[in-house]
Order: sequence, then C-alpha cells, then structure tokens
Amino acid sequence: MRKVLWLFSLLPLMTGCATDLVGDSANLEKVEYPTGITIHPNGRYAYVVGSNFDLDYRATDGGAVYVVDLQTNEILPTSKRIGSFGTNIVLSSDARHGFTVTRDDDALVWFEISEDGSDIYCPKAKSSSETLLDCRVIVDDNPTHVAITRSYRETTQIDNQGNEVKTRVDFDLLMIAQLRDGSVTAVTVIEDEDGDLEFSKETAALVYTASEVQWIGGERFVITGRAASNLMVVTPAIDKNGKVLGLYAKESITIPNAYAAYQGRGMTLNPSRQDLYLINQYPNSLLKIDITGVTHNDMATDHAQVSDMMMLPDDMSKVAWVGDESNGMLYVTAVNKNAIYIINPRLMEIEQVFPVGKGPYELYVENSTVYVLNFLDNSIWSLDTTDPANPVIKNKYLNTNTSEEENDEK
Repeated sequence: MRKVLWLFSLLPLMTGCATDLVGDSANLEKVEYPTGITIHPNGRYAYVVGSNFDLDYRATDGGAVYVVDLQTNEILPTSKRIGSFGTNIVLSSDARHGFTVTRDDDALVWFEISEDGSDIYCPKAKSSSETLLDCRVIVDDNPTHVAITRSYRETTQIDNQGNEVKTRVDFDLLMIAQLRDGSVTAVTVIEDEDGDLEFSKETAALVYTASEVQWIGGERFVITGRAASNLMVVTPAIDKNGKVLGLYAKESITIPNAYAAYQGRGMTLNPSRQDLYLINQYPNSLLKIDITGVTHNDMATDHAQVSDMMMLPDDMSKVAWVGDESNGMLYVTAVNKNAIYIINPRLMEIEQVFPVGKGPYELYVENSTVYVLNFLDNSIWSLDTTDPANPVIKNKYLNTNTSEEENDEK
C-alpha cells in the first residue's frame, strides 16, 4: 500500500507519464483505481472512471468509463475505454450526455447515454467500438476536473412585418481546471438539428496548477489550485450563438496561509449556495468561505472571504455536503485512514469518523444516499444518510474482498 499511496500523492504533478508505454488495453471486466463516479437519474446505473493509475495498461486506451448495474452488481459490456488518468465525471441536465477529462491525452471525453441509462457510446465511432477515443475534444495543459451547468442565449429581432422574433440557443456549459500553465478552459456544447454536438472553447491562464472547479450559480464557477495562493471566481464571455469568446476573472479569494501557497483538494457548497467549503493541505484544514455576494448575480461586487477555519487531523481528498441546510453535515474522505470524517459545519467540529473501504476518494450525493468510491479496493459503497450525522451502510458494490495483508503488499 505504501507504494500506491506514494504514487497517489504525486498524481497532481504527473503529466503525460504513460505516453511511451506499450501493452494491453484497459480491462473492461473489472474496475481498477477508480477516480470518478456519477449516477444515472433512474438510480440503477453508475458511471465510474478507471484511471489506469498503476500504469498496468497502455496509455492511449488504458482508462475506462465503466457502466455498473447497481441492481445486479455487474459491470456491463457497454463500458468503454478512454485515455489514462481520467478524473471526475459529470452528466448533462437531461442525462443524455456524459463528460470526463483525461490527463494523459489532454482531452475532454464525451459520450451519449441510452434512454434507460444502460448503454454509453460514441456516436462518431463504429457501432462495435469499445472506446470513446473518437469522442474527444483536445484542451491541452493537463485537464484534471470538470464542472457543468445548463445555460442559454436569447435574442430578439424584428422581421420584415415588424414582428418580434425570438431566437434561443440552449447549451451545456463546462468549465475545466488544468494543472499546467495556469489554465482554465470554458466549453459550450450545442446540439444541432441533426443531434450532432458542436463544441466551442476558450482557455485563459487564471489559477496556477488548477485542480478542481465548482459551479456556484448562473455562469459562475470557482477554481482552486494545487500550488496557489487564492481561489478564482470565473465566468465565460459567450456570444448570442452560444460560442465562447473568452473568460473573465470575477473575484479573487485569498486563502490565509503561513506558507507561500496552499494545496486545494476539494470543494462543496451548502444548499443555499452562500457558503463554500474548501479542504486543503499545508496546513491540513477546512475553510468556510462566504460567497453570498458572488453566487447568483453576475453584477455582484461584494467580496467573498474566509469566515471560519478548522484544522484537520489528516490529508483529506474530497468533500461533499450531505443533508439539508439545518441538519446537513460535511463528509470528507480520508484516503490514508480508510474512513469518512463527518463534520458539523455549524460548529466546525468532527462528529465521527466512519470506516469505509480502502482508500475512499470520490463522493456522490443523491438525495439521502451517498456513494463512496474506494480507490484502493476498487469498490463502491452506498450509505443511507437519512440522518446525515449517523450514516448506515446500504450496499457494497464490486467489493474485491481483498485481505488487508494483500493490500499492504501493493
């Protein structure tokens, strides 16, 4: 396990490191080193990103997006290969399209989803293709996290008869954090009359070693970095046709730190979208940031600021708000402790340490269920969080039942 955790700590700074490897394509029959998860709205299918983190497979198609049937606990043959070092995964608001990013080939990867959610595919590829490699948009500079929202542009024109004619363009808006060259990329995705997707993108240097992005309202996103001194609130400039023209830095949020830079790990919002919670290293801490003035109104000028802070006992990876505004808790994954720290955000205190699988990394919240993606035993746990302070284990999916001794030898 020590070797794996050492590699895990270096993952944010690795770039193109599998480019020259040769070998087999990713195994589509077992999930390995998962880093991203999302759930179809019908609750039956999970889409899980396998990262090829241990470099067992060749770079070009060593990662995968696995379709996991949560009713039968099976990995479906509709799973598809992607490039290496994939990260999180998001769905469009209508769950017809999915998006992830892969660092080894500097790509935004997209796919279509069948109506029942059981099948994912690249419409540009042959029907028999087991990859999504034909459905990539190259973005460069190590894309490491993607966030999504739905937006539109509406214009009014006067026709020859003097009547007002309104034209509306709807699109998915993606924001991508990138670890190199301070890059952040905005992408719009428009579906034309034939059902084909059109992509528009622009990149700006805004946050050094950008590592994670969070949608906070409207067309606003907040970006954190792995070697930065501040968070950046950004918004794209988009024309009437839904094309990205550029990006604006709307707000810079200074992070108090005794060191030259902090290492941002994960972010989440409370239900009112007025407070942002950031976990970071150097030192290990949880910050509460008041973003009331920058969340919803694009004309807002109020400054966001850190309103509270607590020290964390270990290096945490991801954070999610679980529950409603009044009784909600923060769930924080501790990879090295095989546990979730449950934190009361009103008191900024740890309520309990809840054991889960080996190397818990990503979290996905759906109503009163939390899905935990365990990086080191390749499993998915679901928790009943009807009482957010006291979760109950519901299911364990893809559990390898690998002994602790075997894991320690890795």
